[in-house]
Amino acid sequence: MSHYIRLLITFAFLGLNTISYSQKVAVVDIQKVFDGYQKVKEARERLDGSKKIAMEELEIYRDELGKIVNELKDMEAKLKNPNIESTALKVKYQAKVKEAKEKQDDMVAYDKRAKATIAQRQRNLLVEHLADIRSAVQKVSGAKGFDIVLNSSESQLGVFYAGDKFDVTEEVIVTLNALGKKKQ
Repeated sequence: MSHYIRLLITFAFLGLNTISYSQKVAVVDIQKVFDGYQKVKEARERLDGSKKIAMEELEIYRDELGKIVNELKDMEAKLKNPNIESTALKVKYQAKVKEAKEKQDDMVAYDKRAKATIAQRQRNLLVEHLADIRSAVQKVSGAKGFDIVLNSSESQLGVFYAGDKFDVTEEVIVTLNALGKKKQ
């Protein structure tokens, strides 16, 4: 009988030991949190505004370049006419070709700068708000007693499946937006 009691006590000890070391795990879809964060939505709207302005500027460059190209076509037609003195026209044509090349170079340079600026703003958007997201995840995790929270975003390969009972994404979004309103 004492052997039976010792065995029962050993299993009880192992069971308690296992329970004391078990960890509460949750998942959060960081992409959904990011998309649901009001500050990110506002920053994306500003970014979209910047993209729109850049596109409008490029359209102005294209229109100006198009006018120069049309002038060049007119000059080419005149150069083909044997009745028109072409020496002065050739000089004007060469100047117009140079102007077109400069305008095209300016347009390409502006396009590169605009794309680089927008890409940098997109990277900054992530970095700027990641600390807020991390803080909200920690707050929800602390309140719910989670030991580990994994990213379950489809763009990440860490978690292939998690049951709904583990998902705290919506709570993190609510907490994050509430924290964001308090800071304003």
